[in-house]
Amino acid sequence: MDIPHMYIFDLNNIALTVVFLIISSIMAVEFSRQIKKTVERKRRKMVLYSLLLALTFLLTHIFVIISAGVPFSTSNFYLFFLIFYGICGIGSYSALSLAQRDIANTAQYVFTSLLIAVSIMAAEYTAFYIIFREAIKIHPILSVLSFLMILVTSFSLIRFLMQITNEDIYEFVKKYKYTGSVLGGMAMGGIPYIVLTSMMDVTDGSGIHSYLAPFAYMAMANLLFMLVPDLFGEKLIMKNVQSHLSLFTHNPDSVFRVDLQGYILNVNKEAVELTGYMANELAGLHFIDLIGGSEEEKKIRKYFMKVLSGETKLIETTLKRADSTYADVRITAVRIIVKNTTVGVFGIVRDITEQKKADKMIEYLAYHDELTNLPNRRNLEKVMAALIKDEGFSLIYLDFDRFKRINDTFGHSFGDKILVEIGRKLSEVVPEECLVARIGGDEFAILVTGGNKPDGVATKIVQAFQSPLFAEGMEFLITASIGISRYPEDTDSLELLLKFADMAMYKAKENGANHFQFFDQSMVDHNLNKFELENELRSAINSDSLTVFYQPKYNAATNEITGAEALARWKHARHGMIPPGVFIPIAEEANLIVPLERLIIRKVFSQLVQWKGQGYEVPRTSINISIIHFYQEDFVKFMRHTLKEYGLYGELIEIEVTESIMIKKEDSINAQLQALREIGIEVSIDDFGTGYSSLSYLSKLSVDRLKIDQSFISHSQENREIISTIVSMATNLKLKVIAEGVETESQIDLLKSLGCQEVQGYFYSPPLPSNEYEVMMNRELQET
Repeated sequence: MDIPHMYIFDLNNIALTVVFLIISSIMAVEFSRQIKKTVERKRRKMVLYSLLLALTFLLTHIFVIISAGVPFSTSNFYLFFLIFYGICGIGSYSALSLAQRDIANTAQYVFTSLLIAVSIMAAEYTAFYIIFREAIKIHPILSVLSFLMILVTSFSLIRFLMQITNEDIYEFVKKYKYTGSVLGGMAMGGIPYIVLTSMMDVTDGSGIHSYLAPFAYMAMANLLFMLVPDLFGEKLIMKNVQSHLSLFTHNPDSVFRVDLQGYILNVNKEAVELTGYMANELAGLHFIDLIGGSEEEKKIRKYFMKVLSGETKLIETTLKRADSTYADVRITAVRIIVKNTTVGVFGIVRDITEQKKADKMIEYLAYHDELTNLPNRRNLEKVMAALIKDEGFSLIYLDFDRFKRINDTFGHSFGDKILVEIGRKLSEVVPEECLVARIGGDEFAILVTGGNKPDGVATKIVQAFQSPLFAEGMEFLITASIGISRYPEDTDSLELLLKFADMAMYKAKENGANHFQFFDQSMVDHNLNKFELENELRSAINSDSLTVFYQPKYNAATNEITGAEALARWKHARHGMIPPGVFIPIAEEANLIVPLERLIIRKVFSQLVQWKGQGYEVPRTSINISIIHFYQEDFVKFMRHTLKEYGLYGELIEIEVTESIMIKKEDSINAQLQALREIGIEVSIDDFGTGYSSLSYLSKLSVDRLKIDQSFISHSQENREIISTIVSMATNLKLKVIAEGVETESQIDLLKSLGCQEVQGYFYSPPLPSNEYEVMMNRELQET
């Protein structure tokens, strides 16, 4: 076969080759960035894009083959397509895969570049050998030169692709993306021609330029292409440095950069303001020198070692300022890692001094009576709960006779002054080791401990109040009725201890003023015998004879019903309506609370189905769930199954749990709460504010709503700060908030002014039987 010698390639086909490869470069960049953003099926996308890129490379080589002007046989086209397509696919996949790494080590970078260069070389040589088999004459020197130029292109290509792929600010990369794609396409466009030149003879007498022209073009294209990742890399480094400096300099918290030994290298201006030291004074100082107290130093050193080992946690401590004052701070420390090596630590320090003061104030307000500054009922119950494990004690309950007459005659403001005087006198009379608390109104309680005898303390109180009190120039003689219960002699239940002391106080009141009475079992109402009620409650649950009342919840601004709370009611055959405050504790003690609550859940679901069948737009209904229910392994499963059984959606249901849920098996219970929320059920914290521990757990708990306890609402003006704090905290945590126990218009006005729009209470409606609540819903439906 007479094969003519190649003199020079056809320029039109060369131009088409370059244009197609520029398009391929743009495609490669876009494909790589899309893969980076993909979360699912990333590998599948990578394979698909690699095959598309391989197809574009295959098409460009048709122009190369035509441009050579050398006869070729079409009999081997299928083999050419198959081998070339496969090798190009492997190279494209390798390039896209490495580009997804934020940082590739040198070995990975070199290996992938070599793999791509070898893949290109193998694809080109194999393809051209198959097509131009009879015209092939290998030039070793030109072949080596071709490989080196292809390798340089591969290095630049991989570097550029990694930079573009991992830069998240599109406007920052747009100019470089198109510039790099054009120059990269031009560089790749020269590859097939230098390979083909190294495999064939050139026409005799045509001159050395026929050999060098493709290589000269390739050298120029490579030189231009290499500039792109270099310039772009400098821009990226500048951007990253500026971002780092911006985060460091303009951080609203104090930032300390320390070395591995703990010496401060540099700080931001907030750190200067926090510590009172100049920046040059802090530099070189060991961070321990800023920590106050030896115990704190040990804690911080241990924390620092944990940070160096890879842990990132918060820690609270005290920081010593230049003026020897102290600040409460919260520290978040993270390692500084350069090339997989820890070189130091960033300490982000937040001043929480004011927050700590606010927390202490909230704790004080939550546990003290605002009027008398004495401990309140919550404080008393907390101290009793701590004592119950260690020792016996007595509880004195006081009610002052005819105090209502003072309020009615002189007004509540004057009555408050008398209460302050009562609190002062009790604090003077009662031994220091005993706790004096104001329970509410004119009722006080005294926790007698430390070996003091309750009758001796009661006698001193009786004697003290035989002398008159003075307020605004007037004398008042006030007498007290006193009841005493003893732990554990009378009961081992704190709730019953308070109740028994209250019973004894009423017995003392019956016997005359200024008198005290010890509790005895004869004071218990035998008609409501607890054990008798327990058996009858069990029968009532088994026979499905409990009923459900519904107390509507309202939007205070629009007066529209937003939902209702489902409340269990028990109408006893002999005793009539038994209060939930009586039978719920019995159910909890007798392990009946779970079947009782599941009965109520089914009754509520059945009622909702009935209302929906009648065409009512039923708002969300809340059901009280005790913490005991969360100890049942099947609780979430039961809720899912029961919703499915009744054909209801979780969005119709809300569960109310008490604050005690926050401090017991937190992770396990939180997982259950989250599972309930995932099926649409909302979670509300009932009686919020009755336990200070809730404040530290609240941000971790999976809940939707806070329900402000009615004890705050009943004295809303006195508790204005607490209510405002709770509403503000809920808003910051993106939680809804509702107030219960609303009884007056002034309470509603105050709540609305503080940002609490959802309310519940007797001002709007008491708990209603289902038929009356249905009428109320129907009326609202007709109005709308």
